[in-house]
Amino acid sequence: MKLLLSLSVAALLGGCVVHAHYVHHPPPSGEVVVVERVHVHSATCGHYWFDGRWYLHAGHVHAAGCGHVFHEGTWVLAAPVVVEKVHVHDATCGHYFHGGAWFYMHGHRHGPGCGHHWNGSVWVAVRI
Repeated sequence: MKLLLSLSVAALLGGCVVHAHYVHHPPPSGEVVVVERVHVHSATCGHYWFDGRWYLHAGHVHAAGCGHVFHEGTWVLAAPVVVEKVHVHDATCGHYFHGGAWFYMHGHRHGPGCGHHWNGSVWVAVRI
């Protein structure tokens, strides 16, 4: 009963909450690398972006369910999530808005150079 009352009050106060059923990714695997801006990412390149750095997962083939999502020409270590009203976004929430959908980066902390921009109410993806 207390939980229901708390959720009702939180919903009235705004914000958003991420459902707890998102995919938990392991920490980044592979080595940190430099990726030239002219590089065209493909299913077999093995590069992905996480927390302000490029990683190379040697021999990795990007595909549905591999743990990476394709954002505007870049593979990113993230998972789509459902976000509903109730939670207030902060630097530790790990989720961001991009292309009309919500995504979550396990272990991500928002801040300078992380690949996201605070628009005053939510974190949004910026071009990498």
